[in-house]
Order: sequence, then C-alpha cells, then structure tokens
Amino acid sequence: MHKNGAASPALSGSQPAYSRPTSPMTDIIGDKGKGKRTAGDEADDGESVLDSMPAPAYHSAAPVSRITAPKIVRRHRHRRANVATTVWGTSIPGSDVPQRFSVYKAILRHPNLFFQFAIRLPQNSIIDLYAIDKEFHYRFNKYSTSIIHDFANFHAPQAAYIFSWVHFPELCISDPMLRPMDGRPHLARDIPSLRWTQMVIYRDSVAKSILTTLGVDGHRVPSEMHIVLMKFWLLMGMNTTVLREAFLSDSTIWTDQDIYFFHLFLVKLDMRFSHPVYGHGYIDLSHMLLTQKSLSMLSQILNGQQTWDYDDATDILVKTYHEEDIDIDANPWLGDETENGVPLEDTGLLSREGWVLEGDRMESPVDMVGMEAINRGLDVQQYLIDFMIYGYIDLDKKQNVPAPRRWRGEKKIVVPKEPWPSPSVTNDVLATLDKKFGIEEKKGNLNHTSVTRAGRTGKVISWHPNPRQDERIEGTEDDIKEVVDEMNTEE
Repeated sequence: MHKNGAASPALSGSQPAYSRPTSPMTDIIGDKGKGKRTAGDEADDGESVLDSMPAPAYHSAAPVSRITAPKIVRRHRHRRANVATTVWGTSIPGSDVPQRFSVYKAILRHPNLFFQFAIRLPQNSIIDLYAIDKEFHYRFNKYSTSIIHDFANFHAPQAAYIFSWVHFPELCISDPMLRPMDGRPHLARDIPSLRWTQMVIYRDSVAKSILTTLGVDGHRVPSEMHIVLMKFWLLMGMNTTVLREAFLSDSTIWTDQDIYFFHLFLVKLDMRFSHPVYGHGYIDLSHMLLTQKSLSMLSQILNGQQTWDYDDATDILVKTYHEEDIDIDANPWLGDETENGVPLEDTGLLSREGWVLEGDRMESPVDMVGMEAINRGLDVQQYLIDFMIYGYIDLDKKQNVPAPRRWRGEKKIVVPKEPWPSPSVTNDVLATLDKKFGIEEKKGNLNHTSVTRAGRTGKVISWHPNPRQDERIEGTEDDIKEVVDEMNTEE
C-alpha cells in the first residue's frame, strides 16, 4: 500500500510487478512457444533467478532493471561428502563408519608387499594400473627406478642386462619425482620407462621363440644360445662398422665359446631352411634374415606368421644387400627401379653406413662374426660336422636323442621318453630280417640274436655294417651265414 492509500500495481493486477525487458529481436522473431527461448535469452545458470520471482511490494514503486541487478560471478558449493573417506576410512576426521577391507589397497600401502606385487604383475596389467589408479601411479613414480629395474630383471633377467637402458636413450623419460641429474637441481635425471621394459620382454620372447621352433623341428642348440642370440641382436642394431668391430673385438663380451655357438646356430638354421619338406629350399635365406635390423622377421618366418612369395623375397633382397653383392649382370632387372618396384632411396640401405643412401658399404653382421673368428684363429671349419650332428646323438648313452613332437592342433610340446626307433622296435626289425634270411642262433632264439647284435654295436640304434660286410650281404643266403659266423668268431 502506498502512503495515499491507493493499491499498489502489484496488488491490483493492472501490470506485472517485474517484467523481462524486451529486445528488438523479440519483435522480429516473435514468441517461440511454451518452454522455448530466443537466442538473446540467457541460460538459466543462476544469474536470471530474479526473472522468475515476483518482486517484493516495497520494490514496486521503482521497477528493477537487469543492468542494476546483482550479477553472480561464481558459485561455490562445498563437497557434500569427503571423497577420501571411501579410501582412508576411519582415519579421516569426522568419519566414524568403518569401510570395507580392500586387499588391493592394503597391498599398495604395505611397505614391502607393494614392490613384490608390482614386479610380479603381467606387463599389460602394470600399464593399466599405472594409467587408471592414482594411488598406484603415485607410488610407482616414487620408486619408479627400482621398480622398473626389478620388473625387467624378474621377467627377463638376461635380456635386461644385454639390452641395457643406457643404450636406448629414446626409451628413457625424465624422473617423475624430479630428482636432479649429476647434482644439477635444474635438470631432472633420465630413468628407464615402461617402454624399455616392453622392448626387453619382447626381445627375450622373440629369441626364445626362434630357439623353440628350431628345437621342435629337431635342431637342438645349447642353452647358452639364448644369450648369444640376444648379443647378436644388439649387434644387428648398430649401424656403423666401427661400432660393430669394437663390440665384436671385446673378448669379455663375445667370448670364443659365443662365436662357436653362433656358428652352430647358423648350421642349424641352414638345415631348417634347406629341409626338403618343412624348409623353404633356400639356404641363403638365413643370411638375408640375419642381416636385418632385428630378429622379428626371422621369428615370423619360422613360426609361419609371415609368408613370402617370389616378389616379396626379391624386395627384401634389394633392400638388404649392396649393389656390389648382387649379380646384376645375370639379373639386370634387380638394378632397375621400375622393374623391381623398390624405390631408389631404399636400395641396399641395410648394407650402408648409417643406413643412409649416401653411406659407404658396410659388411653384414653375420660376415663380421665370421671374420672375428678368423682373426682369433678359432678354426671353426673343423667343427662343422660336430655342429651338424649336435642334438641328435647322445654320445654318453650311445643312442639317439628323443625328438620333441607337437601334434597338429595342439599347443603342448611332448618329448617322448624313448628315442625313435625304440630298442624294442629295433630288435623286432632285426628279428624279422633274421627270420627272412634264415639266420638262427644255436639256441634258435631270434630275439636273443637281435639283442646280441645290438650289444655288439654298443646299443646304437642305427646299426650299419662295415663296407666288407655290405659286399657279402648282396650275395646268397650261404654267404650271409658266413658273415654271421665271422662276426661271432671276432667276438
């Protein structure tokens, strides 16, 4: 009510107490309907709350303007519940409700179990936890150097030592805790990252895969070959001759035994590729695959994960070898870019210094290991026959070594207890042959004859008569009896 007793406009209903100011756009666009707003309207973010509320009676005399109305710049709402109470439980002040026990959180907060838990995680799991769990992320960063070293040494100890993170600065990161480098507080030190552990575990698995594939095919190698193969992988990654020669000439790294073992591996790999049934029929394929930057391609070829046709092998050949090593006179199309399909900038890069087109010619790492053996005077050629028969004959027991088998459709590899052919099979075959040719002992026991004959040969399964006996076996049955009598007399 005003002082003169007249009713206020708000009570009389003659006009609204508070009205939205009109804009020129309202007259042009018009009403958009119920619940719709024009582009000039402001969002309902707390600043236009006064628009929907009727003005008090004492403000009716002076209409309120939006320009002079208070403007809410920022709205602050305190947390209704402390998030930390779901993690720390009753240790938070004001939280009296006990929380459920979490084994995972208890392990993370234990001073000793956390490290043992972290290094035993699978590779993908530790990366996932580092990405999604804040507490694991913080604790991992706090002890990142020791955890990463222990993680790599637990899963691949030999590979972690050979492929040291010092040789791979591109796989290092700055210390998350900003620990200084060499006493300089303005620089954070470099530490190995999880990418380095991925590289170490991958290379260790590839080397084991290559040796396992050869072993399943019957081409066994010594257990030390795993370390030698990873050393050679490190040699393959060096792109200068000087660095490769310095690495090979160090006898503390490449011992004489390592060079012998590597040549044994070359013999077994050539036997695998030249196998008439399971091989690829190309003995020089091993040399080309060992001239690449890594052993991944060799592993894929042996495991059947990658197959080549003639054009694919030709492309790899042109990219791998220098033009001086390719017989272009006999195969002129290998030197023509338009016919072989290999760009000029990729031709022979792996045989050039620095792996650049302008680099000088560089020897293959396989040939450099052979030249190092010559420089040391190891005479590897004297042991080629021993390399070939290694893993097939047990010289102590004087019998064949059981060959591992992996049946079709199964992943499990089974090693028989007895070699093939077993002694019982050998005795039965010899007894059958004796019966066929009428050879009998005085006691008439054919099995005894076979056992005696096997004993004379030192229980070697594959029995071979001498050349003089081979000539007599081709004769008549009487001649065969004479041979048996002579053998009994020699005993």
